[in-house]
Amino acid sequence: MILQIISLGRLHPLLVHLPIGILVLAFLMELYFRKKDSETENNIIIFTLAIAALSSVLSVASGWLLGENGGYDETLLFRHRWMAVGLAIGSVLLYFIKKYPKTWSKNMYLPLFICVMALLGLTGHYGGSMTHGEDYLYKNEKAKKVVITDVDNALVFNDIIMPILDDKCVSCHNPNKVKGGLIMTSKEQLLLGGESGSLLVAKKGEDPRLIHHIKLPMEDDDHMPPKGKVQLTNQEIQLLEWWIGHENCFDCVAGTLDKTEKINTILNSLEEDTTTRALIAKKVAMVPEDWLAAININGPMVTKLAENNPLLIANLSGNKSLEKKDLKALKEYAENIVELNLGNSNFNDTISSYLNSFKNLTKLQLQNTKITDKSMEVIGDLEHLESLNIYGTDITDLGLEKLTALKGLKTLYPWNSMITKEALDSFSSKHINVNVVSISEDLFTPSSLDAPSIIADTDFFKDSIEVTLDYFFKGVDLYYTLDGSEPDTTSTRYNAPIVLTASTLLKAVSHKPGWELSPVKTVSFKKSNILPNSITLSNKPNEKYKGNGGNTLIDLKRGSSNFVDGNWIGYEGSSFAATLKLQKEELISTVSVGAFSSPEKWIFYPKGFKVWVSQDGQNFKLVHTENLPTEKPNSDTKFQFFDLNIPPTKSTYVKVEVISQLKNPSWHPNPGGKSWLFVDEIVLN
Repeated sequence: MILQIISLGRLHPLLVHLPIGILVLAFLMELYFRKKDSETENNIIIFTLAIAALSSVLSVASGWLLGENGGYDETLLFRHRWMAVGLAIGSVLLYFIKKYPKTWSKNMYLPLFICVMALLGLTGHYGGSMTHGEDYLYKNEKAKKVVITDVDNALVFNDIIMPILDDKCVSCHNPNKVKGGLIMTSKEQLLLGGESGSLLVAKKGEDPRLIHHIKLPMEDDDHMPPKGKVQLTNQEIQLLEWWIGHENCFDCVAGTLDKTEKINTILNSLEEDTTTRALIAKKVAMVPEDWLAAININGPMVTKLAENNPLLIANLSGNKSLEKKDLKALKEYAENIVELNLGNSNFNDTISSYLNSFKNLTKLQLQNTKITDKSMEVIGDLEHLESLNIYGTDITDLGLEKLTALKGLKTLYPWNSMITKEALDSFSSKHINVNVVSISEDLFTPSSLDAPSIIADTDFFKDSIEVTLDYFFKGVDLYYTLDGSEPDTTSTRYNAPIVLTASTLLKAVSHKPGWELSPVKTVSFKKSNILPNSITLSNKPNEKYKGNGGNTLIDLKRGSSNFVDGNWIGYEGSSFAATLKLQKEELISTVSVGAFSSPEKWIFYPKGFKVWVSQDGQNFKLVHTENLPTEKPNSDTKFQFFDLNIPPTKSTYVKVEVISQLKNPSWHPNPGGKSWLFVDEIVLN
C-alpha cells in the first residue's frame, strides 16, 4: 500500500503541468469567444474546463501524497497545498457554472475565473519555491557565479566546491526542500549531514557518503543526483575527492594544498581570462586563412595573436608609402585587430580618420609619425586602448588633454614629443593608473636586441643589387658576412649600402656595448640570368597550398614564414618534379631550390634532389643527385635555398625532382604521419 501511495505521489511532477496549460487556454478562449454567442464555442470551453477540473483534482491528490514523504519547508508546503485545494475547487465550480448557467448566477463566472487564475499563479509560485528556492524567479545568476582569475588564491570551498554543490545538489537539498534530511547550502549544514549520517567522514577503506552516492550506478535509487538531473562531470567528482582528501578544509586556499598533475590541470582550467583582449576574443569570429594569405601576399603584415585565437596583430611599421587603401584593406576584419603598429611610417592626420574602424585596438604604436593633435580626436574614441606610443611626434599639451577619454589607458609613451613636462606631470597626477614612460630613450628600446632589418627591392637580381641594413634605435652597430659564416663583432661593420654582384647568403647581427649579440638575420639573394619560358609539374600540389601552380616556382617571389601567403606550393606525403623549358639554350651550372621547414606544422626540408637536362624535352640525362641528412629534432620555422652544383651543361630543358621524406621522423610528436614538402622557387644559373 505504501509503495502504491509513493508511486502515485511521484506522478505529481507530470500531472501538475496539465491544469496550468489547460486553464490558461480556457481563460484565453473565454475572452476570445466572449462576444460570440455560439453553441459550438461554448461547448469547446465546457470541454476544456472539464479536463482542467479533472487534472486539477488529480494534481492536488498526487501532490498531497508526495508532500507526506517530508523534506519540504512546512510553511511553503502548507501554503502550496491549500492554494492548490482552492484552485481545484474553483476549477470544478467553473465547469458547473459554465455547464449549467441557469442554476448559477452568470455574474459569478468571470470574477471566479479571474480568482482561479490568481490562485494558479500563487500555487505555482509556492510550488516552484519549494523545489528551486524562494528566490528562483528573480535571483541574479550572473552575480552568483564565481569568477576565478588566479586559482592559486581561490578559496577551495567557497570558490571551487560550493559552486559545484549549488549547481548539482542544492535544488534538492535546501531549506525549502530537505531531501533525506540533508541541507547543502552552507558549511554548518554540510557538517551536520542528513538522516543517513555524515556526508564527509568515511570509514576506513570506504568513500565518504557524498562520493558514494555520486558513484552509485545511475539505475540505483540512491544515486545522486537522481536520474534525469544534470550529473556531475568526472572533473567535478575529482575536485570533490581532492577537497575531502584534505580533510574537507573550509578555509584553505588552493595554492597551499598538494595537487596531482591531473588536479592541477583541472584547477587551471577553472581560471577565466578577464582581460580586455579575452573579452574581445569572445565577441569576434575566427579570420579565414585565405583572407590572411591574401593580405600577406607581399610579406607578413597581419598575424594571429596566437594559434586558434581570432585576434590579430597588424604591422605596417616603416612603410613610407602608406596610403588610406592600406588601412581600408584591413577593414573587413578590423574588429579582430587589437594591436596596430604604424611606427616610423608616413602615417598622418589625413589617414588617421581610418582608425575609427579599429574599435578594439588595445595597443597602438605611432612613434616617429607625422600626426598632430588632430589625430588625438580619433584616438580618444578607442575605448579599449591600453597602450599608446606617440614618441617623436608633434603632439602638444592640447592633444594630451584629448586622451582623458581613454578610461582603459595603462601605458603612454610621450617622450620626445611636443608635450611639456608640466602637462605630463598634471596628466600623471590626475590619471594615477596610467604609467607615463618619459624618462629616457632607453625606455623605448627593447629589453634585448632584435636582429637588424635587411632591405632590398627584391631577393633576385640579374646584374647587381644594392642592400641596406637598418636598426631603429641609435647606438647600435651592425655587422655582416657574405660567405655564409656566422657574423659577430669581428665581422665587417656596416657603414654603407652593400652592392652584390653574385648570389650571396647575407647574414647580419646587431650589437650594443653591454648587450648580448642579437639573433642572426639571414637573407639569400639570388642572381638569376636564366629565365624559364614555362614550367610543368609532374603532379599537382595540395589544393590548399597550390599557389599559382608551377608558375609559383619561377615568379621570383620568395615565400615568407607564413606558408599560406600564396608564394609556396605544398605536397602532403608526396615528392614532385618540375620541368623548366628555357627561352633558349643556356649554359647551366647551378640549380637552386627554395624550401621551407616547420616541424611543429609537419613541414620538413626535402630529403634530396635529382637534376636532369635535355635538348628536346623528351630525352633527359641525369646530371646530379644529392641526398640530404634527415633533420635533427627541432621546432624552428626556417627557409633556405639549396644550391645544387652540376657540371656546366648546355641545355634547353631542366628537370628537377624534389624528394620528400614522406613521413614524420621518429622524434616527431606524431611519428609516421604524412609530412609536408613546401617549395617556393627554382633558380637557374
